[in-house]
Amino acid sequence: MEKICIFSDINSYSIMIYNIFKKIFIIISVLIILSSCSNKKAETFNSLLSTKESRAFSMLVGEKGLESTKLKQLIAHEYGQALHTIDQQELVFDSIINDIKKADIVGLVEGKEVQLEAINYYRALKDLFMFTRKEIEQEKRMRSGTKEQQYDAQDQLLVLAREKQIRYQQVYKSSEKLHTKRKQFETKNGLK
Repeated sequence: MEKICIFSDINSYSIMIYNIFKKIFIIISVLIILSSCSNKKAETFNSLLSTKESRAFSMLVGEKGLESTKLKQLIAHEYGQALHTIDQQELVFDSIINDIKKADIVGLVEGKEVQLEAINYYRALKDLFMFTRKEIEQEKRMRSGTKEQQYDAQDQLLVLAREKQIRYQQVYKSSEKLHTKRKQFETKNGLK
């Protein structure tokens, strides 16, 4: 009888150990699945930000981008077409901002902060490039107005240049904040 009792004790211990390991394995599996899901989600959000950055870059710096088109139109004094190009740029900025707003950031560490900084950055860029409308109006006055209107337009262009400098500074500050937050986001979500 002693052999049966010892065997049943060993059997119950091994079943108990098996159940404990099984629970630990399940918990670890769930944690791995959850962490891999959040990393995929973080990768998706980070990829979205990179895609939007690329889109804005090609629009503003690309050889065939809207900014290049607008500058050619301004050189040719085609102010109406340049204003239309600015409208197209505004639509692109609005699209970028809306896509970032709609991004799924629930559960991402620093996700909300990066989303807000990205939105602020693209709004600052939009304000800077939409500011050109005011400059175009003054350019038109300089080209077709009376001498007095031309002098006034020159004065207004100087005022606008100072205001534009402030917008450049806002874009720079916003860019720095986004860069810092994005690095924190990438680190905290295991992307780098």
